[in-house]
Amino acid sequence: MNNYKSILVIPTLFFLIGCGVVKMQKQGSATPNDFDEELTFTTAKTVILIPAEIDGNTKNFMFDTGADLNMVQRDSLTGKTSKWSGASRRKMELGTEIIDSFKIGNIKFENIYALNGNLVGLKEQIPNFGGLIGQSVINKANWLIDYPNERIRISNKDLSDDTFQVIEIDRKNGGNPYTFITIDGQKYEVVIDFGSSSEFNLPQESNLAKKLMEKYDFNENERERYTLGGLQTIKEKVVIAPLIKLGNMEFQNISTTINVSSQPRIGIGFFKDCIIYIDNLENSYKIKK
Repeated sequence: MNNYKSILVIPTLFFLIGCGVVKMQKQGSATPNDFDEELTFTTAKTVILIPAEIDGNTKNFMFDTGADLNMVQRDSLTGKTSKWSGASRRKMELGTEIIDSFKIGNIKFENIYALNGNLVGLKEQIPNFGGLIGQSVINKANWLIDYPNERIRISNKDLSDDTFQVIEIDRKNGGNPYTFITIDGQKYEVVIDFGSSSEFNLPQESNLAKKLMEKYDFNENERERYTLGGLQTIKEKVVIAPLIKLGNMEFQNISTTINVSSQPRIGIGFFKDCIIYIDNLENSYKIKK
């Protein structure tokens, strides 16, 4: 597993100020008509990095289920610009473009709607950084992620079997995946955000955060994190939650952070011991340990 600077923590949920994001996500297609590709990935902290070819060059792209659209690192904005908001509620001016060809292995994603911007504070941390793989590409394939062995399989076929636990999801804010976790017998809605290196993160004003602070002794922590708008120093509360359930599966000793954020989320760190299957044929996530 690759090591990068410790300041890299990346909750990167985007949503458009206005409407039309679902139409943007649906634009484009994948070729050939039948595809099944397996490759290795690396990580920055826990976030998945996948090599992809764009503009004739292969770059490292973060795999981010919390991002509405692909995003391309550009030193200067191109296309129509608008304000977008990140997980920390900060806003940033971003451009838009249509990617003619976005190639992962032998799979070509064509005519993909994307954002572009200069992600200062992030591009310096990830060698050969290209941007983010968001829902405008993720929703065009099935993704079988063997996280412990750092392998990923991308296909338009059904890759699951009956050893997986099915996690039904809901789509909000233009297609981001939401599910429910259970803590102390009560269900709470969370977004599944693989662009976040956190295990479990809560907005400081949420009711669940208040309940947990009453129950557990949190430690104070100060660190730098990246969201839209660049690096920022944040103060947060940290504790280890002994048990969180997702469906019928139990996750123990989960690092839980409370800080300024837009919504509750489980990041890729939550699934670090899992094989994850993003099934866009059945609109579900399937996992097994």
